[in-house]
Parts: sequence; C-alpha cells; structure tokens
Amino acid sequence: MMDEYFIDLREKKPGCTENPVIRLTQLLSRVEEGRGILKVTSDEKEVPLKVLEMLANKRNLKFQVIEKNGTKVTVVYSK
Repeated sequence: MMDEYFIDLREKKPGCTENPVIRLTQLLSRVEEGRGILKVTSDEKEVPLKVLEMLANKRNLKFQVIEKNGTKVTVVYSK
C-alpha cells in the first residue's frame, strides 16, 4: 500500500522552526524511493508552478496539476 503525503507551502506556523522547503525536499525523497505519492499546495506568488515542475523533472518524478484556482495550485508527485 502506498503512503500519501501532503504539504501546504502556504502555511507559516507561528513558532515553527521547520522550513516548508526542507520538508518538501524530505517528502520528495520518499516519493523517489517509491514509498508513496505527494500532494503539494502552494501559492504561485511564493513558489511558481514552473519551480514545482522543475523539482519533478530533476528527480525523474511524474507531475500532475490537479487544481489551479487563482494563485493557489495543487500538484501531485509520483514515481
């Protein structure tokens, strides 16, 4: 059974020391290892769609935009 991971790059939790980009990189590594899929929600003003796509290409992952509403975008990464 595949795990499904989710990260919202728009969230900035008060007092949280974990950088969302570091968390994204860690989760992408799990997808690369075939351990699941990753759903990412982002604001294109903060992280452009092209950057999210380039991350997939660099890691040889499948990339699919599943929702685009204004500047909010949700994508899925899979092996």
